[in-house]
Amino acid sequence: MKVSVLPILVITIFTFCVGITRRAKLNRSIDVAEGRSVYFLLLAFFAWTAIAVVLGIKGIHLSLMEQIPLLWQACVPVILLTIGLIFSRTLRSGLRGIAANTPLHWLVFAHALRIGAIGGVIKGIKGEITSGFVFWVGIPDFLFGLSALVVGWLLLRNTVSHTFLTIWNLVGASLILLPTFILMNYWMNEPGFVFIFEFPMVLAPSIVVPIFIFLNLLMAWRIFEMRTE
Repeated sequence: MKVSVLPILVITIFTFCVGITRRAKLNRSIDVAEGRSVYFLLLAFFAWTAIAVVLGIKGIHLSLMEQIPLLWQACVPVILLTIGLIFSRTLRSGLRGIAANTPLHWLVFAHALRIGAIGGVIKGIKGEITSGFVFWVGIPDFLFGLSALVVGWLLLRNTVSHTFLTIWNLVGASLILLPTFILMNYWMNEPGFVFIFEFPMVLAPSIVVPIFIFLNLLMAWRIFEMRTE
């Protein structure tokens, strides 16, 4: 197994999500049913993460690479969330309550964890990873993580507008989505791209990246509702 910070990131992200849910429940921003629905979503994410780990250890992600020519792992949490949002009004109100209760700077500083992308960049510089993906996505992701420290500090000083925060969050999501999926056909035909399907690196598209994007969109959603109100 290759050395990676991704397992630590997974634990940290889940801990953060559980923490802000519990805080919202204690502050009565969400009720018992809403809290339960959010916990159930997180449990579904955790179950998928466990499955992704088992598949990774057994090398199944690698064996499926040629049969399924895309990062299908990232679609699983997206589908789980989409189904939940469509069919559960309780989940929608629960997420809205959590977004309203969580301090904005918490949601900003959470993205500082994206500094961990520097690990892949360093491996790329050393030649341990030959795919250009680590530079096209890894470097912008790392820089966005650094920007979270600056934006969070400015937010604490009340010197950041809601418009800027909305744009910042949308940029944070786009930095990963655009170069990944627009160039997906190129990446899947690049010999070095196999690294993304190796364990533990596969945890990035399976759960880490989707949750970061969800947090970007959650914060943008909260700001939109604040401006509407």
